[in-house]
Amino acid sequence: MKTNTLSNQFEYRTRFSFVWNYEKDETWLTDLSAQGLHLLKPGVFCNRFEKNSTVRYVYRMDYQKISGTDKLDEYKALFEDSGWEHVDSLFGWHYFRKPFREEESYDIYTDRLSLKLLFKRVQLTLGVVALANLVLLLVNAPKLFTEKSSQVVGSTMTFLVPIELFCVLLLAYGCLRFQQKIKNLDEQ
Repeated sequence: MKTNTLSNQFEYRTRFSFVWNYEKDETWLTDLSAQGLHLLKPGVFCNRFEKNSTVRYVYRMDYQKISGTDKLDEYKALFEDSGWEHVDSLFGWHYFRKPFREEESYDIYTDRLSLKLLFKRVQLTLGVVALANLVLLLVNAPKLFTEKSSQVVGSTMTFLVPIELFCVLLLAYGCLRFQQKIKNLDEQ
């Protein structure tokens, strides 16, 4: 984990994680808040934080693909009614925070069905992206072995095909991880 200080008020932290470990990201953000660093802008690898040791938050994440400002405002209002502040969004993941208080519950999903639906939404997105990458892989892989391929196309395919294969396998693994989460909920 790399720390980059921009000024006295802001700090950047890098972190690499996978969506199937989003609970660990929530814990990481909450722990940083206890140290006086509060999320302003999430990123794929780099997150922007504001320094303020006078407040402490608990962070939660939710995955919803929402189109349209009105629907997003309605979605945020639902959380605001429960005391949550919408920090920002990234690729359908919405980051919320609430001031920390002892003995308070911070679950945004209070029943198994809604949590299961969250897992299925994420799993569906991972599955669609995996399928798209699989199609690209199936189209591009044979080009590696054709005699008509030029030197440039061959070298490009040599580079692209392993990346596409890695993406398909990683996304499929993510789907399986969420399937396991769903199975665990069903067994409870």
